Amino acid sequence: MIWKYRPINKTLALELATSLGQPYKYGEFLTARGFESPTEVSKFLTQDLSSLPSPETMPGLLKATELLLWARRENKIVAIAGDYDVDGLTATALLTRVLTAYGLKVISRVPNRLTEGYGLSSLAVSELVAKGAGLLVTVDCGVSDKEAVETANRAGLPVVITDHHQLPPVLPEAVSILNPHLGGGWEKDPLAGVGVAFILAWGLKMALKKEGLEFPNFSLVENLALVALGSIADLAPLKGPNRVLVQFGLNFLAKVNWAGLTALRKKALKNEEFISTRDVGFRLAPRLNAAGRLGQTEVALDILLEEDPDKATALAERLEALNRTRLSDQTKLLAEALDGLEEEDMVFGEKRTVVLAGPGWPKGLLGLVATRVVEATNRPTIILSIDGDMAVGSGRSVSGFNLFQALEPTRDLCLSMGGHAMAAGLKIHVDNLRDFKAAFEEAAARQVPLDREASLDVDFDLDLADLDIVGERLAQLEPFGHSNPNPVAVVKNVQVLEVAPTKSGGDKHLTVRLFDGSSKVKLIGFGLAPRIQEIGNRLDVAVTLDTERFGRREPNWRLLDFKRPTA
Repeated sequence: MIWKYRPINKTLALELATSLGQPYKYGEFLTARGFESPTEVSKFLTQDLSSLPSPETMPGLLKATELLLWARRENKIVAIAGDYDVDGLTATALLTRVLTAYGLKVISRVPNRLTEGYGLSSLAVSELVAKGAGLLVTVDCGVSDKEAVETANRAGLPVVITDHHQLPPVLPEAVSILNPHLGGGWEKDPLAGVGVAFILAWGLKMALKKEGLEFPNFSLVENLALVALGSIADLAPLKGPNRVLVQFGLNFLAKVNWAGLTALRKKALKNEEFISTRDVGFRLAPRLNAAGRLGQTEVALDILLEEDPDKATALAERLEALNRTRLSDQTKLLAEALDGLEEEDMVFGEKRTVVLAGPGWPKGLLGLVATRVVEATNRPTIILSIDGDMAVGSGRSVSGFNLFQALEPTRDLCLSMGGHAMAAGLKIHVDNLRDFKAAFEEAAARQVPLDREASLDVDFDLDLADLDIVGERLAQLEPFGHSNPNPVAVVKNVQVLEVAPTKSGGDKHLTVRLFDGSSKVKLIGFGLAPRIQEIGNRLDVAVTLDTERFGRREPNWRLLDFKRPTA
């Protein structure tokens, strides 16, 4: 792994540290992350909900709230059409909860991942029309679903689109479209789909208040629990409005006593009092996603809406069983994909992309396996499942490579295609696969050159003695996640006192005790036990800061990588 140091302005680092009354190394970290003034740092640390832009600055918001007010007055049924991933599920649950509390009639629908695929379909529109829908609101989908919106228009069903995916060349003819990429200042750090849904809900609350209607027994802000869950799962950039929404949402995610979320927390977490972004990414979100990946999305949506404790507990048990099945199936599919990768490597040469396809591969697991192949190759990857003469694919990218832009030139070869910088989905005729691979590779060659070896962005060097005190300061910059990653430091030329596999991790994880002549530190390295023979008497180590240790909230450095000393 290549260690790439972020640039540090030492003069500015000293100025920031002095102005903020913090250690110099804290200043180094801030400059590595692009902070340029004490005011900018203070603003980042003190942002709260009052610092969010007004919902009315979101393009399309006012027209959308007018339609919702109309639906309320006319007693129309509002149909909410979401997506099957955690972002879409939480967005669907959020609007269902909010609109119901505000006196609207609501029906909700999420697609079956295995039989319908991503997005809003004409089939879904027809079903909702048959159920009496008078207004259709999409969440986390719709902006690329021109045909489905045309179906709604022909049926006389007005459509409001709330989405966050990149805009296609031609927008659907909806009555209103809310999408951060349309501007209004929201495009810099775009919200996740559930974030856009929350802005619509907030705008509706403001519109209702203007009409003299308030709902004191319902807390809109508690629904930030769903915003945090969906935003983290969908890798929304944790800067700007997203950071504020997620920071407060994590607090509510740990506290709300909704039956469904309570049951999910009890099943998935060691400690429910503090929930980190890591808890969401590795414990909560995978369980919700497992339902959709196995074609039972309704289980995940139901638990987010369930108010009966006994039913919620049963749903949590079902999610747990589905997640176990998902893990087993994922292991099998990954092995098949890696076998295909070995064959590809025979002619890999200087290729910048990976495109693998197999008959009958589980569609719901393609994205997960694409992520694992990216980790193995450091190449943007598309994994496709072939069914007859059609192939459905899911893609994942690497840092610094815009997958959506690279796929744009292949649009004419695809039956459908959508996504964003880090992830995408597509459907293509098998006869077009060869041309697709060539076009994708050509488009990739025009972007930033890719390293054959995976890289690790390093913020700064630290001594062992600095880890605790600097870690406490850095923890104030939470929540960490996409675009605000966990701090990474390198400690150079330390003595290895002891190294061994962890007692619980077997041959997967290891513990290492380090000494620099004055300080001793014990670190855990997840997934590093297979490299135990590479460890000598002295090492340079790369470590990352977590803010959880054995279920308690406290700064904790974890081993990421190691090398023989360079100095």
